[in-house]
Amino acid sequence: MLDLFLEKFLKGPMRLKDPLAMSVAAAADKGRNFLERRDPAMAARVLEMLADGNSYREIRKETNLDWETVSRLKARHSMVLEERRKQLAQDALDVAEGLRLLQKEKMRMLAEDPEQLARTNIRDLAIPWGIANDKFMAAMGENKVTIEHKTAAPSLEDAMKAIEEARAKLKASSVEVITKDITP
Repeated sequence: MLDLFLEKFLKGPMRLKDPLAMSVAAAADKGRNFLERRDPAMAARVLEMLADGNSYREIRKETNLDWETVSRLKARHSMVLEERRKQLAQDALDVAEGLRLLQKEKMRMLAEDPEQLARTNIRDLAIPWGIANDKFMAAMGENKVTIEHKTAAPSLEDAMKAIEEARAKLKASSVEVITKDITP
């Protein structure tokens, strides 16, 4: 199995240029019963999925590998995965920058053509730019903004006032019952 994997990457278009494939080959070469030795193509696929940000659940669903296997694979290849994430982050930045430049050019063109300006929705360029920029920030671990909608909690005085108002309303709508003791 390892020979087929190495042959594919040594003679194929990648020729082990892919750091993930090289890392799988290096681990398989150590002679242990790692997934990299038993099924290097599967190991490379799992590493690619990890680098792309897939969850353990998604990886398990597609590969039928258990959590421990994926976790150990991730630990053995942590450095190459980090490099791959950095590359993906750079790719996302390149896309975001390209969309930013296109948006800038589109805005210039729209400024010069009032008819086109009337027909074009800027949202059509702003949304893809925002998505690409968000993906870049997430890949870099910089997406730390959390938006929360909170309402102010009532104070103790407000709660007591509401209770007193409810009691007064209940008392106003109740019927007074007069009782008479009839026991001899």
